[in-house]
Amino acid sequence: MNKQIGVITIGQAPRTDLIPEIETFFPPDVEFIQRGVLDNFDRNDLEQIKPKTGQSTLVSRLKDGTSVTLAKEKTLPIIQQIIDDFNLKQVKLIILACTGEFKLFQSHIPIIYPDYLLNHVTQGIFREKGQIGVIVPLAKQFEVIEKKWDSAGFDAICVESSPYVFDELSFIKAAKELEEYNINTIILDCIGYTEKMKDIVKKYSSKTVLLSRNIVFKTASELY
Repeated sequence: MNKQIGVITIGQAPRTDLIPEIETFFPPDVEFIQRGVLDNFDRNDLEQIKPKTGQSTLVSRLKDGTSVTLAKEKTLPIIQQIIDDFNLKQVKLIILACTGEFKLFQSHIPIIYPDYLLNHVTQGIFREKGQIGVIVPLAKQFEVIEKKWDSAGFDAICVESSPYVFDELSFIKAAKELEEYNINTIILDCIGYTEKMKDIVKKYSSKTVLLSRNIVFKTASELY
């Protein structure tokens, strides 16, 4: 049985901050093949893919652990090329390791889109909708994230704390700020957020906390 999973990161592979944490959800014989949108980029190339006015901002991680911002619009053809390559390799499943909102890509192999999955899991848990707290990497993403959650029926209260420039005090501040609102839950809306970061938020908030990577990869593990 084919047990290969193609994982597409918006930054560079390998994602040493991600795969070791989520591979425990899967049987030991599952193989993760990682590809990054920025794998073939040098520093000069990174300047060219940064978002300009009117473009959507995505945040990810380079191989050296540093954070990078890029325009979603400029990633789309590269993501499609990686998907095409995974189709040639005939992996069993493709996972897009980003909670940004994407239209459907062309693929004969199933693709898990985290934004769609996260939205619908949240809708399933909180049928009456209402307000939710959302932690995102950058404040410049607030408008796009608010629109995304509004389309799912939720009023999103956004705060900023980056998973790629880790600062415990920043997460404590975010948790305490959201604690002041009458929200159903707090969502860590980026695949870069870890269990450690979730635990910090839980410690300083009475709200439930949903970790995006867990929802995505635990769901994917049900296929194996």
